[in-house]
Amino acid sequence: MTALEVADFDSNYLNYGTGLLVSILLRYPEIGTISCCDKQQTLVLKFLVSKEYEFEPLKSKLTLALELFHRIEGRKIALCSIEQHLQQEVDLIVITRDLKSITQNEINLIVEIIKNNIGQNLIIDQDSLPEEEIDLQEEVINHLLTAIRTNGTDKSFTALREDGRVLVFNG
Repeated sequence: MTALEVADFDSNYLNYGTGLLVSILLRYPEIGTISCCDKQQTLVLKFLVSKEYEFEPLKSKLTLALELFHRIEGRKIALCSIEQHLQQEVDLIVITRDLKSITQNEINLIVEIIKNNIGQNLIIDQDSLPEEEIDLQEEVINHLLTAIRTNGTDKSFTALREDGRVLVFNG
């Protein structure tokens, strides 16, 4: 999977925001779409799932796990929303988190819980990174989350997968 080059950056936040979204999609093939919203200062993770799964037990597990995780980390969650959006062919699990408290370890926890609970019904991009590239992407994600956590973001972005590529859209 490759990332598109983005030119004419008009702020460091654009650099950080697009880099963060691309790195997360490269690291986590389980995430179908990701958005960074400037008005709410949130990160929105969307997972594509076939119809055969139970949402409420998954939502309960995720909620409990995230509460415990943040209690252990000593962080307060400002926003954590877990929703199901029913579609015709596939469903979306949409997780919205505030940028101030989300971490790379939390993203990893979310992905692992969803993978373990949905299994074969989770639609995953088949392109995978070598182990050393995964470690690099995790470092990049940590760095960019720290920069955005400190400064916030002044733009909204959405990144998605299409034909083995990651596409990033502004706005």
